[in-house]
Parts: sequence; structure tokens; C-alpha cells
Amino acid sequence: MAAENDADLAALVTRWAKGEITLKQIKGYTDDELYAIAHQGYFFLMQGKNEDARTIFEGLVAIDPQNAYYYRALGVIYHKLGDAERAIRQFTYATRVAPRAPSAYVNRAEVYVATGRRADALRDLGYALSLVPLDAADPLSRKARALLNFLT
Repeated sequence: MAAENDADLAALVTRWAKGEITLKQIKGYTDDELYAIAHQGYFFLMQGKNEDARTIFEGLVAIDPQNAYYYRALGVIYHKLGDAERAIRQFTYATRVAPRAPSAYVNRAEVYVATGRRADALRDLGYALSLVPLDAADPLSRKARALLNFLT
């Protein structure tokens, strides 16, 4: 029986190593379970416990690499920690996972602005604004427009 379980585990690990399945699938975690963990990471972030938040979100990315929110959270954390390049990388991963979700583009544009990469920021803001409603009350739209106004 143990040899059979070992073989099953080895097959799962091989599939995981090839990118065919995620740790989330192997362990059978639900979105609700992972979001409960993310909620704790968010509280750490809001309390200024950036390293604790980083640890949680890095773990969540490892478990569920198809969730753009985890990458965005890591981007915010790395930006707060002063590591702009890592922040940009995390927001870029988020855009790959969810290419039509504007928030990662706006967040990445913020980092570009902070690092003097005006052209990159303008590109991201233009794309983000093509995805968000033109409603002036929409917070993401307001933020993107404010950044755009700052740059122009």
C-alpha cells in the first residue's frame, strides 16, 4: 500500500514539476481556504508587517500560481519594501494571469512613475483605461486618470 501511495505521489510531483497541475490541486485546497489565508496576509500588510505579509503571499503564489490577486499583493509588498524591480515583476505576472484585469496595470504604472519610467507608465495607464469604465466614481478609473494627469 505504501509503495502504491509513493508511486501516486511521485506521479503528482512529476506533473507539478512540468506545470501540468498546481499545489492547490494536489492538496485539494479551495478558493475559500486560500482567501482566508490571503485575508490574514492583507491584515499583516495593513499593520505594516510587510515581511509577514510577504511570506504569506509568496506561499499563496506557490500554491496557486493562477491567482492574479496574490501577485498584485506581492507587488504592493515589494514596492513598500523598496524593491521596485521585484514589484514590477509581480505586477507583470499578474497581467499574464489576468491580462484584461486593469488593476495590475495601474499598480505597475505607479511603480514605473516612482522609478522615472514615464513611457512605461503611460503605456500601462493607457491600456488600463481602455479596460475600466469611464465612470468618474470608479476608484480604479480615478486613480489611473490621476496618474495620467500627473504624467501629462
